[in-house]
Amino acid sequence: MSISRRQFILGTAAGLILPSYYDRVFSYFENTGEALLEVPHNAQIELIASYERGAGLSYELNLGNPYEEPPEMTLREYARRYFGGEEYYAGLWPDEIDFDRKMDFWETIEIWARQDSPNARAYRLLESLDLGPNLVGKDAVGEIRFIDGDRPGSDYLGVHAPSQLDLALLQKRLNELRTGIRILVDCMTSAPMGQN
Repeated sequence: MSISRRQFILGTAAGLILPSYYDRVFSYFENTGEALLEVPHNAQIELIASYERGAGLSYELNLGNPYEEPPEMTLREYARRYFGGEEYYAGLWPDEIDFDRKMDFWETIEIWARQDSPNARAYRLLESLDLGPNLVGKDAVGEIRFIDGDRPGSDYLGVHAPSQLDLALLQKRLNELRTGIRILVDCMTSAPMGQN
């Protein structure tokens, strides 16, 4: 289980959040309760921010539909996708295996959630970017949490922003890096006013 926090730094050098920009997005957030998300030039990738009540009241970032579930697959497809093939998978189990049988949801959810779920895909996309330092200081504003296991024994991978203000600062940084990533807030799951 690990959680790393990336923060944005106020300052006037390249890669920092200008105090005037922070004042503008903070004022917008205070007045509307929503993020001021600047659409990037050449937006090619969409991250959907879904409000998660059970996850510490934060926004979970998803690369794709936040409600996506594992696809139906045979044991053969599962073995090829997650274990490199039938031969390796068969070596793990001494019993006879029917590779053509359809697997059920509960057999596939755990490994799919860590490898292919929208939140795991967002984690992998964002973890490699220079989003900001992993520190806390007097000039630090905003926060993005990279979560690898949200509790003991969990295989959860996800990226969370505590509020829409944090989403606005993340969007600003993504735009500066010219990633072509656009953040959209899932209107179906937005936090009630005052809980952003």
